[in-house]
Amino acid sequence: MKSFLNDASNGKKMIDKVFKAAVAAKEDELLFKGQVVNATLGTLYDENGTFVAFEHVWNAYDEIDKIQKAKYASGIDGNPDFKQSVKNWLKVSNLDCDVIATPGGAGAVSATLKNVLNVGEIVLKPSLGWGPYKTMAEEFGIIHQDYELFNHDQFNVDGLLEKTKEMIELQGKAVIIINDPCHNPSGYTMTKTEWNQILNGFNELSSEGKIILLHDVAYIDFNHQLDDWKEHFGQYQNLNENIMVVVAFSTSKTLTAYGARVGAAVVFAKNAIERQKYVDAMIYSARSIWSTVNNSAMKLFSKIESTPTLKKDYLKEKQYYIDLLKERADIFLREAHEVALPIYPYKEGFFITIKVDDDKIDEYNKKLQENHIFTVSVAHGLRVAICSISKNQTKGLAKKIHTTLFE
Repeated sequence: MKSFLNDASNGKKMIDKVFKAAVAAKEDELLFKGQVVNATLGTLYDENGTFVAFEHVWNAYDEIDKIQKAKYASGIDGNPDFKQSVKNWLKVSNLDCDVIATPGGAGAVSATLKNVLNVGEIVLKPSLGWGPYKTMAEEFGIIHQDYELFNHDQFNVDGLLEKTKEMIELQGKAVIIINDPCHNPSGYTMTKTEWNQILNGFNELSSEGKIILLHDVAYIDFNHQLDDWKEHFGQYQNLNENIMVVVAFSTSKTLTAYGARVGAAVVFAKNAIERQKYVDAMIYSARSIWSTVNNSAMKLFSKIESTPTLKKDYLKEKQYYIDLLKERADIFLREAHEVALPIYPYKEGFFITIKVDDDKIDEYNKKLQENHIFTVSVAHGLRVAICSISKNQTKGLAKKIHTTLFE
């Protein structure tokens, strides 16, 4: 007998490892109050264990007129002032690119995959990466393959280019996801040399077929170079006509506005006709899936971007937490080195990931939970969200993890 659901949806079930681990941590906290280290959620918490909502962001939100909060956006592709603010924020206003508002960075990633690949085609994603990349691909009948993220403690440039070449030969185009800077979940940020090698390699390979780089910059505003890092986007003007780059930008982390669900897809392509076709397809998808994004959050972002005194106060407040993340990371990394806890190369950002063989992940995660330490299982490791644990909780944590798992 037929199901009520279609063949693609029959049997689908979402089990989110992050929220599952977070629930388990909260249940454990009820029984062992004060003994639990909850390093599961990828959102900022202060040293008192309180969820961080930037004061200069949300006070500004309170000043927005209620009519603006209630209204629809002025366009399916986003408010004009928001789109210009995104360009200004990313330092690309003088570059040839287009902006489409999306529900968070996730909306930019998901809708792009939907529009650039056919059912049964392949997207290349990092071997160590954000879990929903896989979910999004599968939602649209897209096959996902991994490129090995690291070669020792460096980005695996040669491996990525080899995979890109394979995809072009197989399907005439290659779609590659790169999450940088502050990679989730390793905390790695690529060097300029690594980026130059990749983009030069893409230019060479593009003579054989189309290349679409889906560049996820969710944590861009927590990198140590700050706005200087954004000079990177200028290189996208030098790519060949057979290359398109889509930057997935999220206000979730930038503004501590995770639930507001606003982001943008910023598309670069020398071929203006192909770029416009992408924009048209994304607007069509927007109308068919989410209609318009949150007007009040777009107004908020534009208000912060365009008000010098407010932006200055916001940047100062954000810098405090960038510095705090570094202090927590330094504690964990120093102690991890002392006890030889195996971790992936970390430079900055919200997460540090412990190297674990895939067949040991569930076992090791269970051992940690039995010792009141809650992390998130990811491919090839266990993710520690230093964004959500205090310096006091971070002290001794690497040693305790090492003792639990390896002694």
